Amino acid sequence: MHDSEFQDRVNLPLRFAEEEAAPRRNPWRVPSLIMEVVIFALILVAIARWFQPEMSRRDEMAFQEKRLEQVMQDKESAVIRLRQEHRLLKTDKEYLETIARDRLDLQHPDEYIVRLEE
Repeated sequence: MHDSEFQDRVNLPLRFAEEEAAPRRNPWRVPSLIMEVVIFALILVAIARWFQPEMSRRDEMAFQEKRLEQVMQDKESAVIRLRQEHRLLKTDKEYLETIARDRLDLQHPDEYIVRLEE
């Protein structure tokens, strides 16, 4: 498969029409970039709007968790106080007498009760 008429001229310079002409500016480059930025911004807004209900729900759940922790701490302190009062009522006769006199408005014959209201 050898063609005797074919001659390969390696030393000939290759010239393209693009090299000879001045580079052309693309008039759609700037509007294309602007549209890319706008589309990217719209995608970010859409994602933010899509996750917004979940973020609100998460914030509300965090608030509820803090509120419930505070309620739990209040209940624990009330339990500690009531256990201490129960122990004192069972073991300390003076405390029992003081509480009974205070709640039932009892007094010894030689004493006067003065109540101070806040």
